[in-house]
Amino acid sequence: MSDDVIERLAALGISLPEPMQPLGSYLPVVKAGGMLFVSMQGPMVAGQPKLAGLIGRDLTADEGQLAAKLATINALAQIRHYLNGFERVRQVVRVEGYIACTEDFAQHPYVLDGASDLLAAVFSDRAGHARSLCGVRNLPGQLPVAVAVTVELQTP
Repeated sequence: MSDDVIERLAALGISLPEPMQPLGSYLPVVKAGGMLFVSMQGPMVAGQPKLAGLIGRDLTADEGQLAAKLATINALAQIRHYLNGFERVRQVVRVEGYIACTEDFAQHPYVLDGASDLLAAVFSDRAGHARSLCGVRNLPGQLPVAVAVTVELQTP
C-alpha cells in the first residue's frame, strides 16, 4: 500500500504542520498493541487557536466544522510524525469529538463531520470509523472543538 495520504492532502491544498507538543503531563500519541491513540487536538495553527469561543454563541456551526477539520489536520500531523508517514495505518477506528457549545446547540454531528469528512477524503476505504461526541461547557484555551483519533496499524 503506497503512502497516498500525503498526495490526497496535497490535492486538498493541505500541508501538515509540525505536531504540537502536549500542553500537560501526557503523551501526544501512544501505541498499544496494534492501535495508535492520538490525544485530543484542537484547531491550532502555528501554535495559536485559529478559532475560539462557544459554537452557537461566538461561532457558527460551519465555523465549528472548520475547527473540527483543523483539529483533525493536527491529529494527522501527530500520526505522520509518530509513524514517519501513513503507510502503516490499516484503518481509522474511532473519532472522538468534544464540542464547546451553548446549551441549546443541537448540530453536534454536523460539526464533527468536519473531522470525519476529512478522514474519508484522505484515507478513502481505510476511513470508516466509530464515533463519539458530546457538547461541553468549555475546552482549554476557549477552543471550540477537540478531536481525538484512534487508528489500527498494519502488522510489520
